[in-house]
Amino acid sequence: MRVRAAVDDHRDEQRNADLPNDSPASVETVRGHTQTEKILTGERDFLASVLEAADAFILILDDQGRILRVNRAVEEATGYSGEALEGRDFLETLPISEAWGALAEGIRRLRTGATVSAFESHWVKSNGERLLVSGSLTALRDSRRHLEHVVITASDVTQRREVEGELRAASLHDDLTGLYNRRGFVLLAEQRLMENRRSGAPLALVFADIDDMKAINDAFGHGAGDIGLALAARALKVSFREADIVARIGGDEFAIIADLESHDMEVLSVRLKKEIARLVAVSGLRFNMSLALGVTYSQSPHTVLLEEMLRRADTFMYEQKHRSARDRKPEVPPAA
Repeated sequence: MRVRAAVDDHRDEQRNADLPNDSPASVETVRGHTQTEKILTGERDFLASVLEAADAFILILDDQGRILRVNRAVEEATGYSGEALEGRDFLETLPISEAWGALAEGIRRLRTGATVSAFESHWVKSNGERLLVSGSLTALRDSRRHLEHVVITASDVTQRREVEGELRAASLHDDLTGLYNRRGFVLLAEQRLMENRRSGAPLALVFADIDDMKAINDAFGHGAGDIGLALAARALKVSFREADIVARIGGDEFAIIADLESHDMEVLSVRLKKEIARLVAVSGLRFNMSLALGVTYSQSPHTVLLEEMLRRADTFMYEQKHRSARDRKPEVPPAA
């Protein structure tokens, strides 16, 4: 559907209605009007062709929010014909109901004097699918500055937002284990610490690494070591609560921010040890594996920096390792 000049047509109708049927008009006046009409018609046709060629979505609404015209981009993206959309209430036709409030507020702002109002919302296509649309509402006013029309100019940003989300996820996650990486851990852990200072709830930072990882890589290869890292990550994820922040912060080192009381650590250590043993057994690895743990606590009103908590937990973990009399060499289970 070609976009016609809805605004100009509306004004022409108003102007013609104001002229009395019997008003005198000279030949020169008629010729002048005819020439003016030709110029205006040419400009309208040019504007209509520009709008039809535009990739952006363009909709023209009246002052009550009813759709007067849409361009071809809107038709192709939504699956609705222009004829099917004309005369319908914009809010009740295209945006999802959750977006009505924000868009209605944008139109209200235009009525009270604003010139442009930005928005981003989901629209529903004729087949029920959704697309994410970002754009602006622009006011067109009459000579008395009253809102006469609203022009919506927008574009489909669905794919762009999906790609941005994937990039954000990739930048915060470790490829091998799927856990948060150091960057993701720092961002989320610092936020959790801020919440902890306000609420006063106890918060634990657990530091973990795989015992004798270098020996495992040397004896069984880095491929086996990578499997061991993935299994350790899985065991940590299963053993901690879903709301806890579990991350691989480098090499064979893991860090966890958890809502733990001190007496929870012993129970968690036993659960983690059993889960690692189970995963090693079902994976067919040719070596046993264990994790060394260190933990430190933060509790409001004391302000403790994240890096300081990591240092304390790391120190405690290595102290625990040195106290152990067990020689942590990778062991080959007896053949079945």
